[in-house]
Amino acid sequence: MGLPLFSADGDPGPSFWHLADGAGMTAGFGGSARDSPHATTVIAVRFNAGVVMVGDRQATGNYIASRDVRKIEAADRFTALAISGSAARGIELLKIAQLSFEHYEKMTDSALSLEGKANYLSPIVQRNNLTTPLTVVLLLAGWDESHLEGRIFEYDGAGGCYERLDFATIGSGSPFAEGTLRLGFRENLEREEALDLGALALYEAGDNDPSTGGPDFVRNTFPMMVTVSAEGFQELPNADVGERFRLINERRTESRGVAGGSLR
Repeated sequence: MGLPLFSADGDPGPSFWHLADGAGMTAGFGGSARDSPHATTVIAVRFNAGVVMVGDRQATGNYIASRDVRKIEAADRFTALAISGSAARGIELLKIAQLSFEHYEKMTDSALSLEGKANYLSPIVQRNNLTTPLTVVLLLAGWDESHLEGRIFEYDGAGGCYERLDFATIGSGSPFAEGTLRLGFRENLEREEALDLGALALYEAGDNDPSTGGPDFVRNTFPMMVTVSAEGFQELPNADVGERFRLINERRTESRGVAGGSLR
C-alpha cells in the first residue's frame, strides 16, 4: 500500500499530529477528570552508557483502579517515553508519539534527532493540558546517536521541555523519589548502580506516597525497569526486577522500616 496523496495546500507534511488533527482524530475531551484514574511516579537516571527508567504500575482514582499499568513504552528503538497524570489520555499520547516518529521517518526518509523528538512533543502536551481536564505529564529519555550518550527531557504542565543532566522524576511520588536520587546520584554511574538507585527511589516513593504503587510481593507485580543505550530499548524481566526490590525490602525489614541514616 502506498503513501496517501495530498493536494499542495492540504499536505500535512511529516507531522502525524497535523494529519490526525485534520482527520478529526484528536478532538479534545469535555467533562470532568474527577473520576479518571491517574498514573503516578516515574523516574529517569543517567548512567555512563545510557539512561535507566523506573515506573510504578498503579493507577489511582478514588481507589486503586489498576495494579499493572505500563507507564513506560518504547517510542522507537532508542527512545523511551513515560507518562504521569490521566492514565487513559497518557496511554493515548504514548501511541500518538510512536506513530508520529514512525510517520516522520516514512515521510522524510530520515529520523528525528532525540532533541527533535523532545521538541516535537511539546505542542502536543501543551494542547492536551490547556484544552482538556485530563492532564498528562511526559518524561522522555533515550540514546542520542549523534552525541553517543543518554539524555533526559522532562515537561511541565504547559508543555515546556527541559533537559536534565542527572535525573528526573514525574508524578505524585516525586518529592520522596527525588530525595533519594539527590543523595545517591553521581557522575558516571555504572548500569547496575543506576538500576539499584532507581529501584530504591521508587521504593521510597511507594513507601511514602499513597498514590504510588511499590512492589507487590503478593501478586508478584513489580515496577517497570528499562534501560536505553546503544543497544536500544531493553526492559528488565519481571524476575530480575522482583529480586532487586526483595533485597531492598529485606534490608528495610531488618531495620523495621528505618533507613538507618545511610542510602540503602
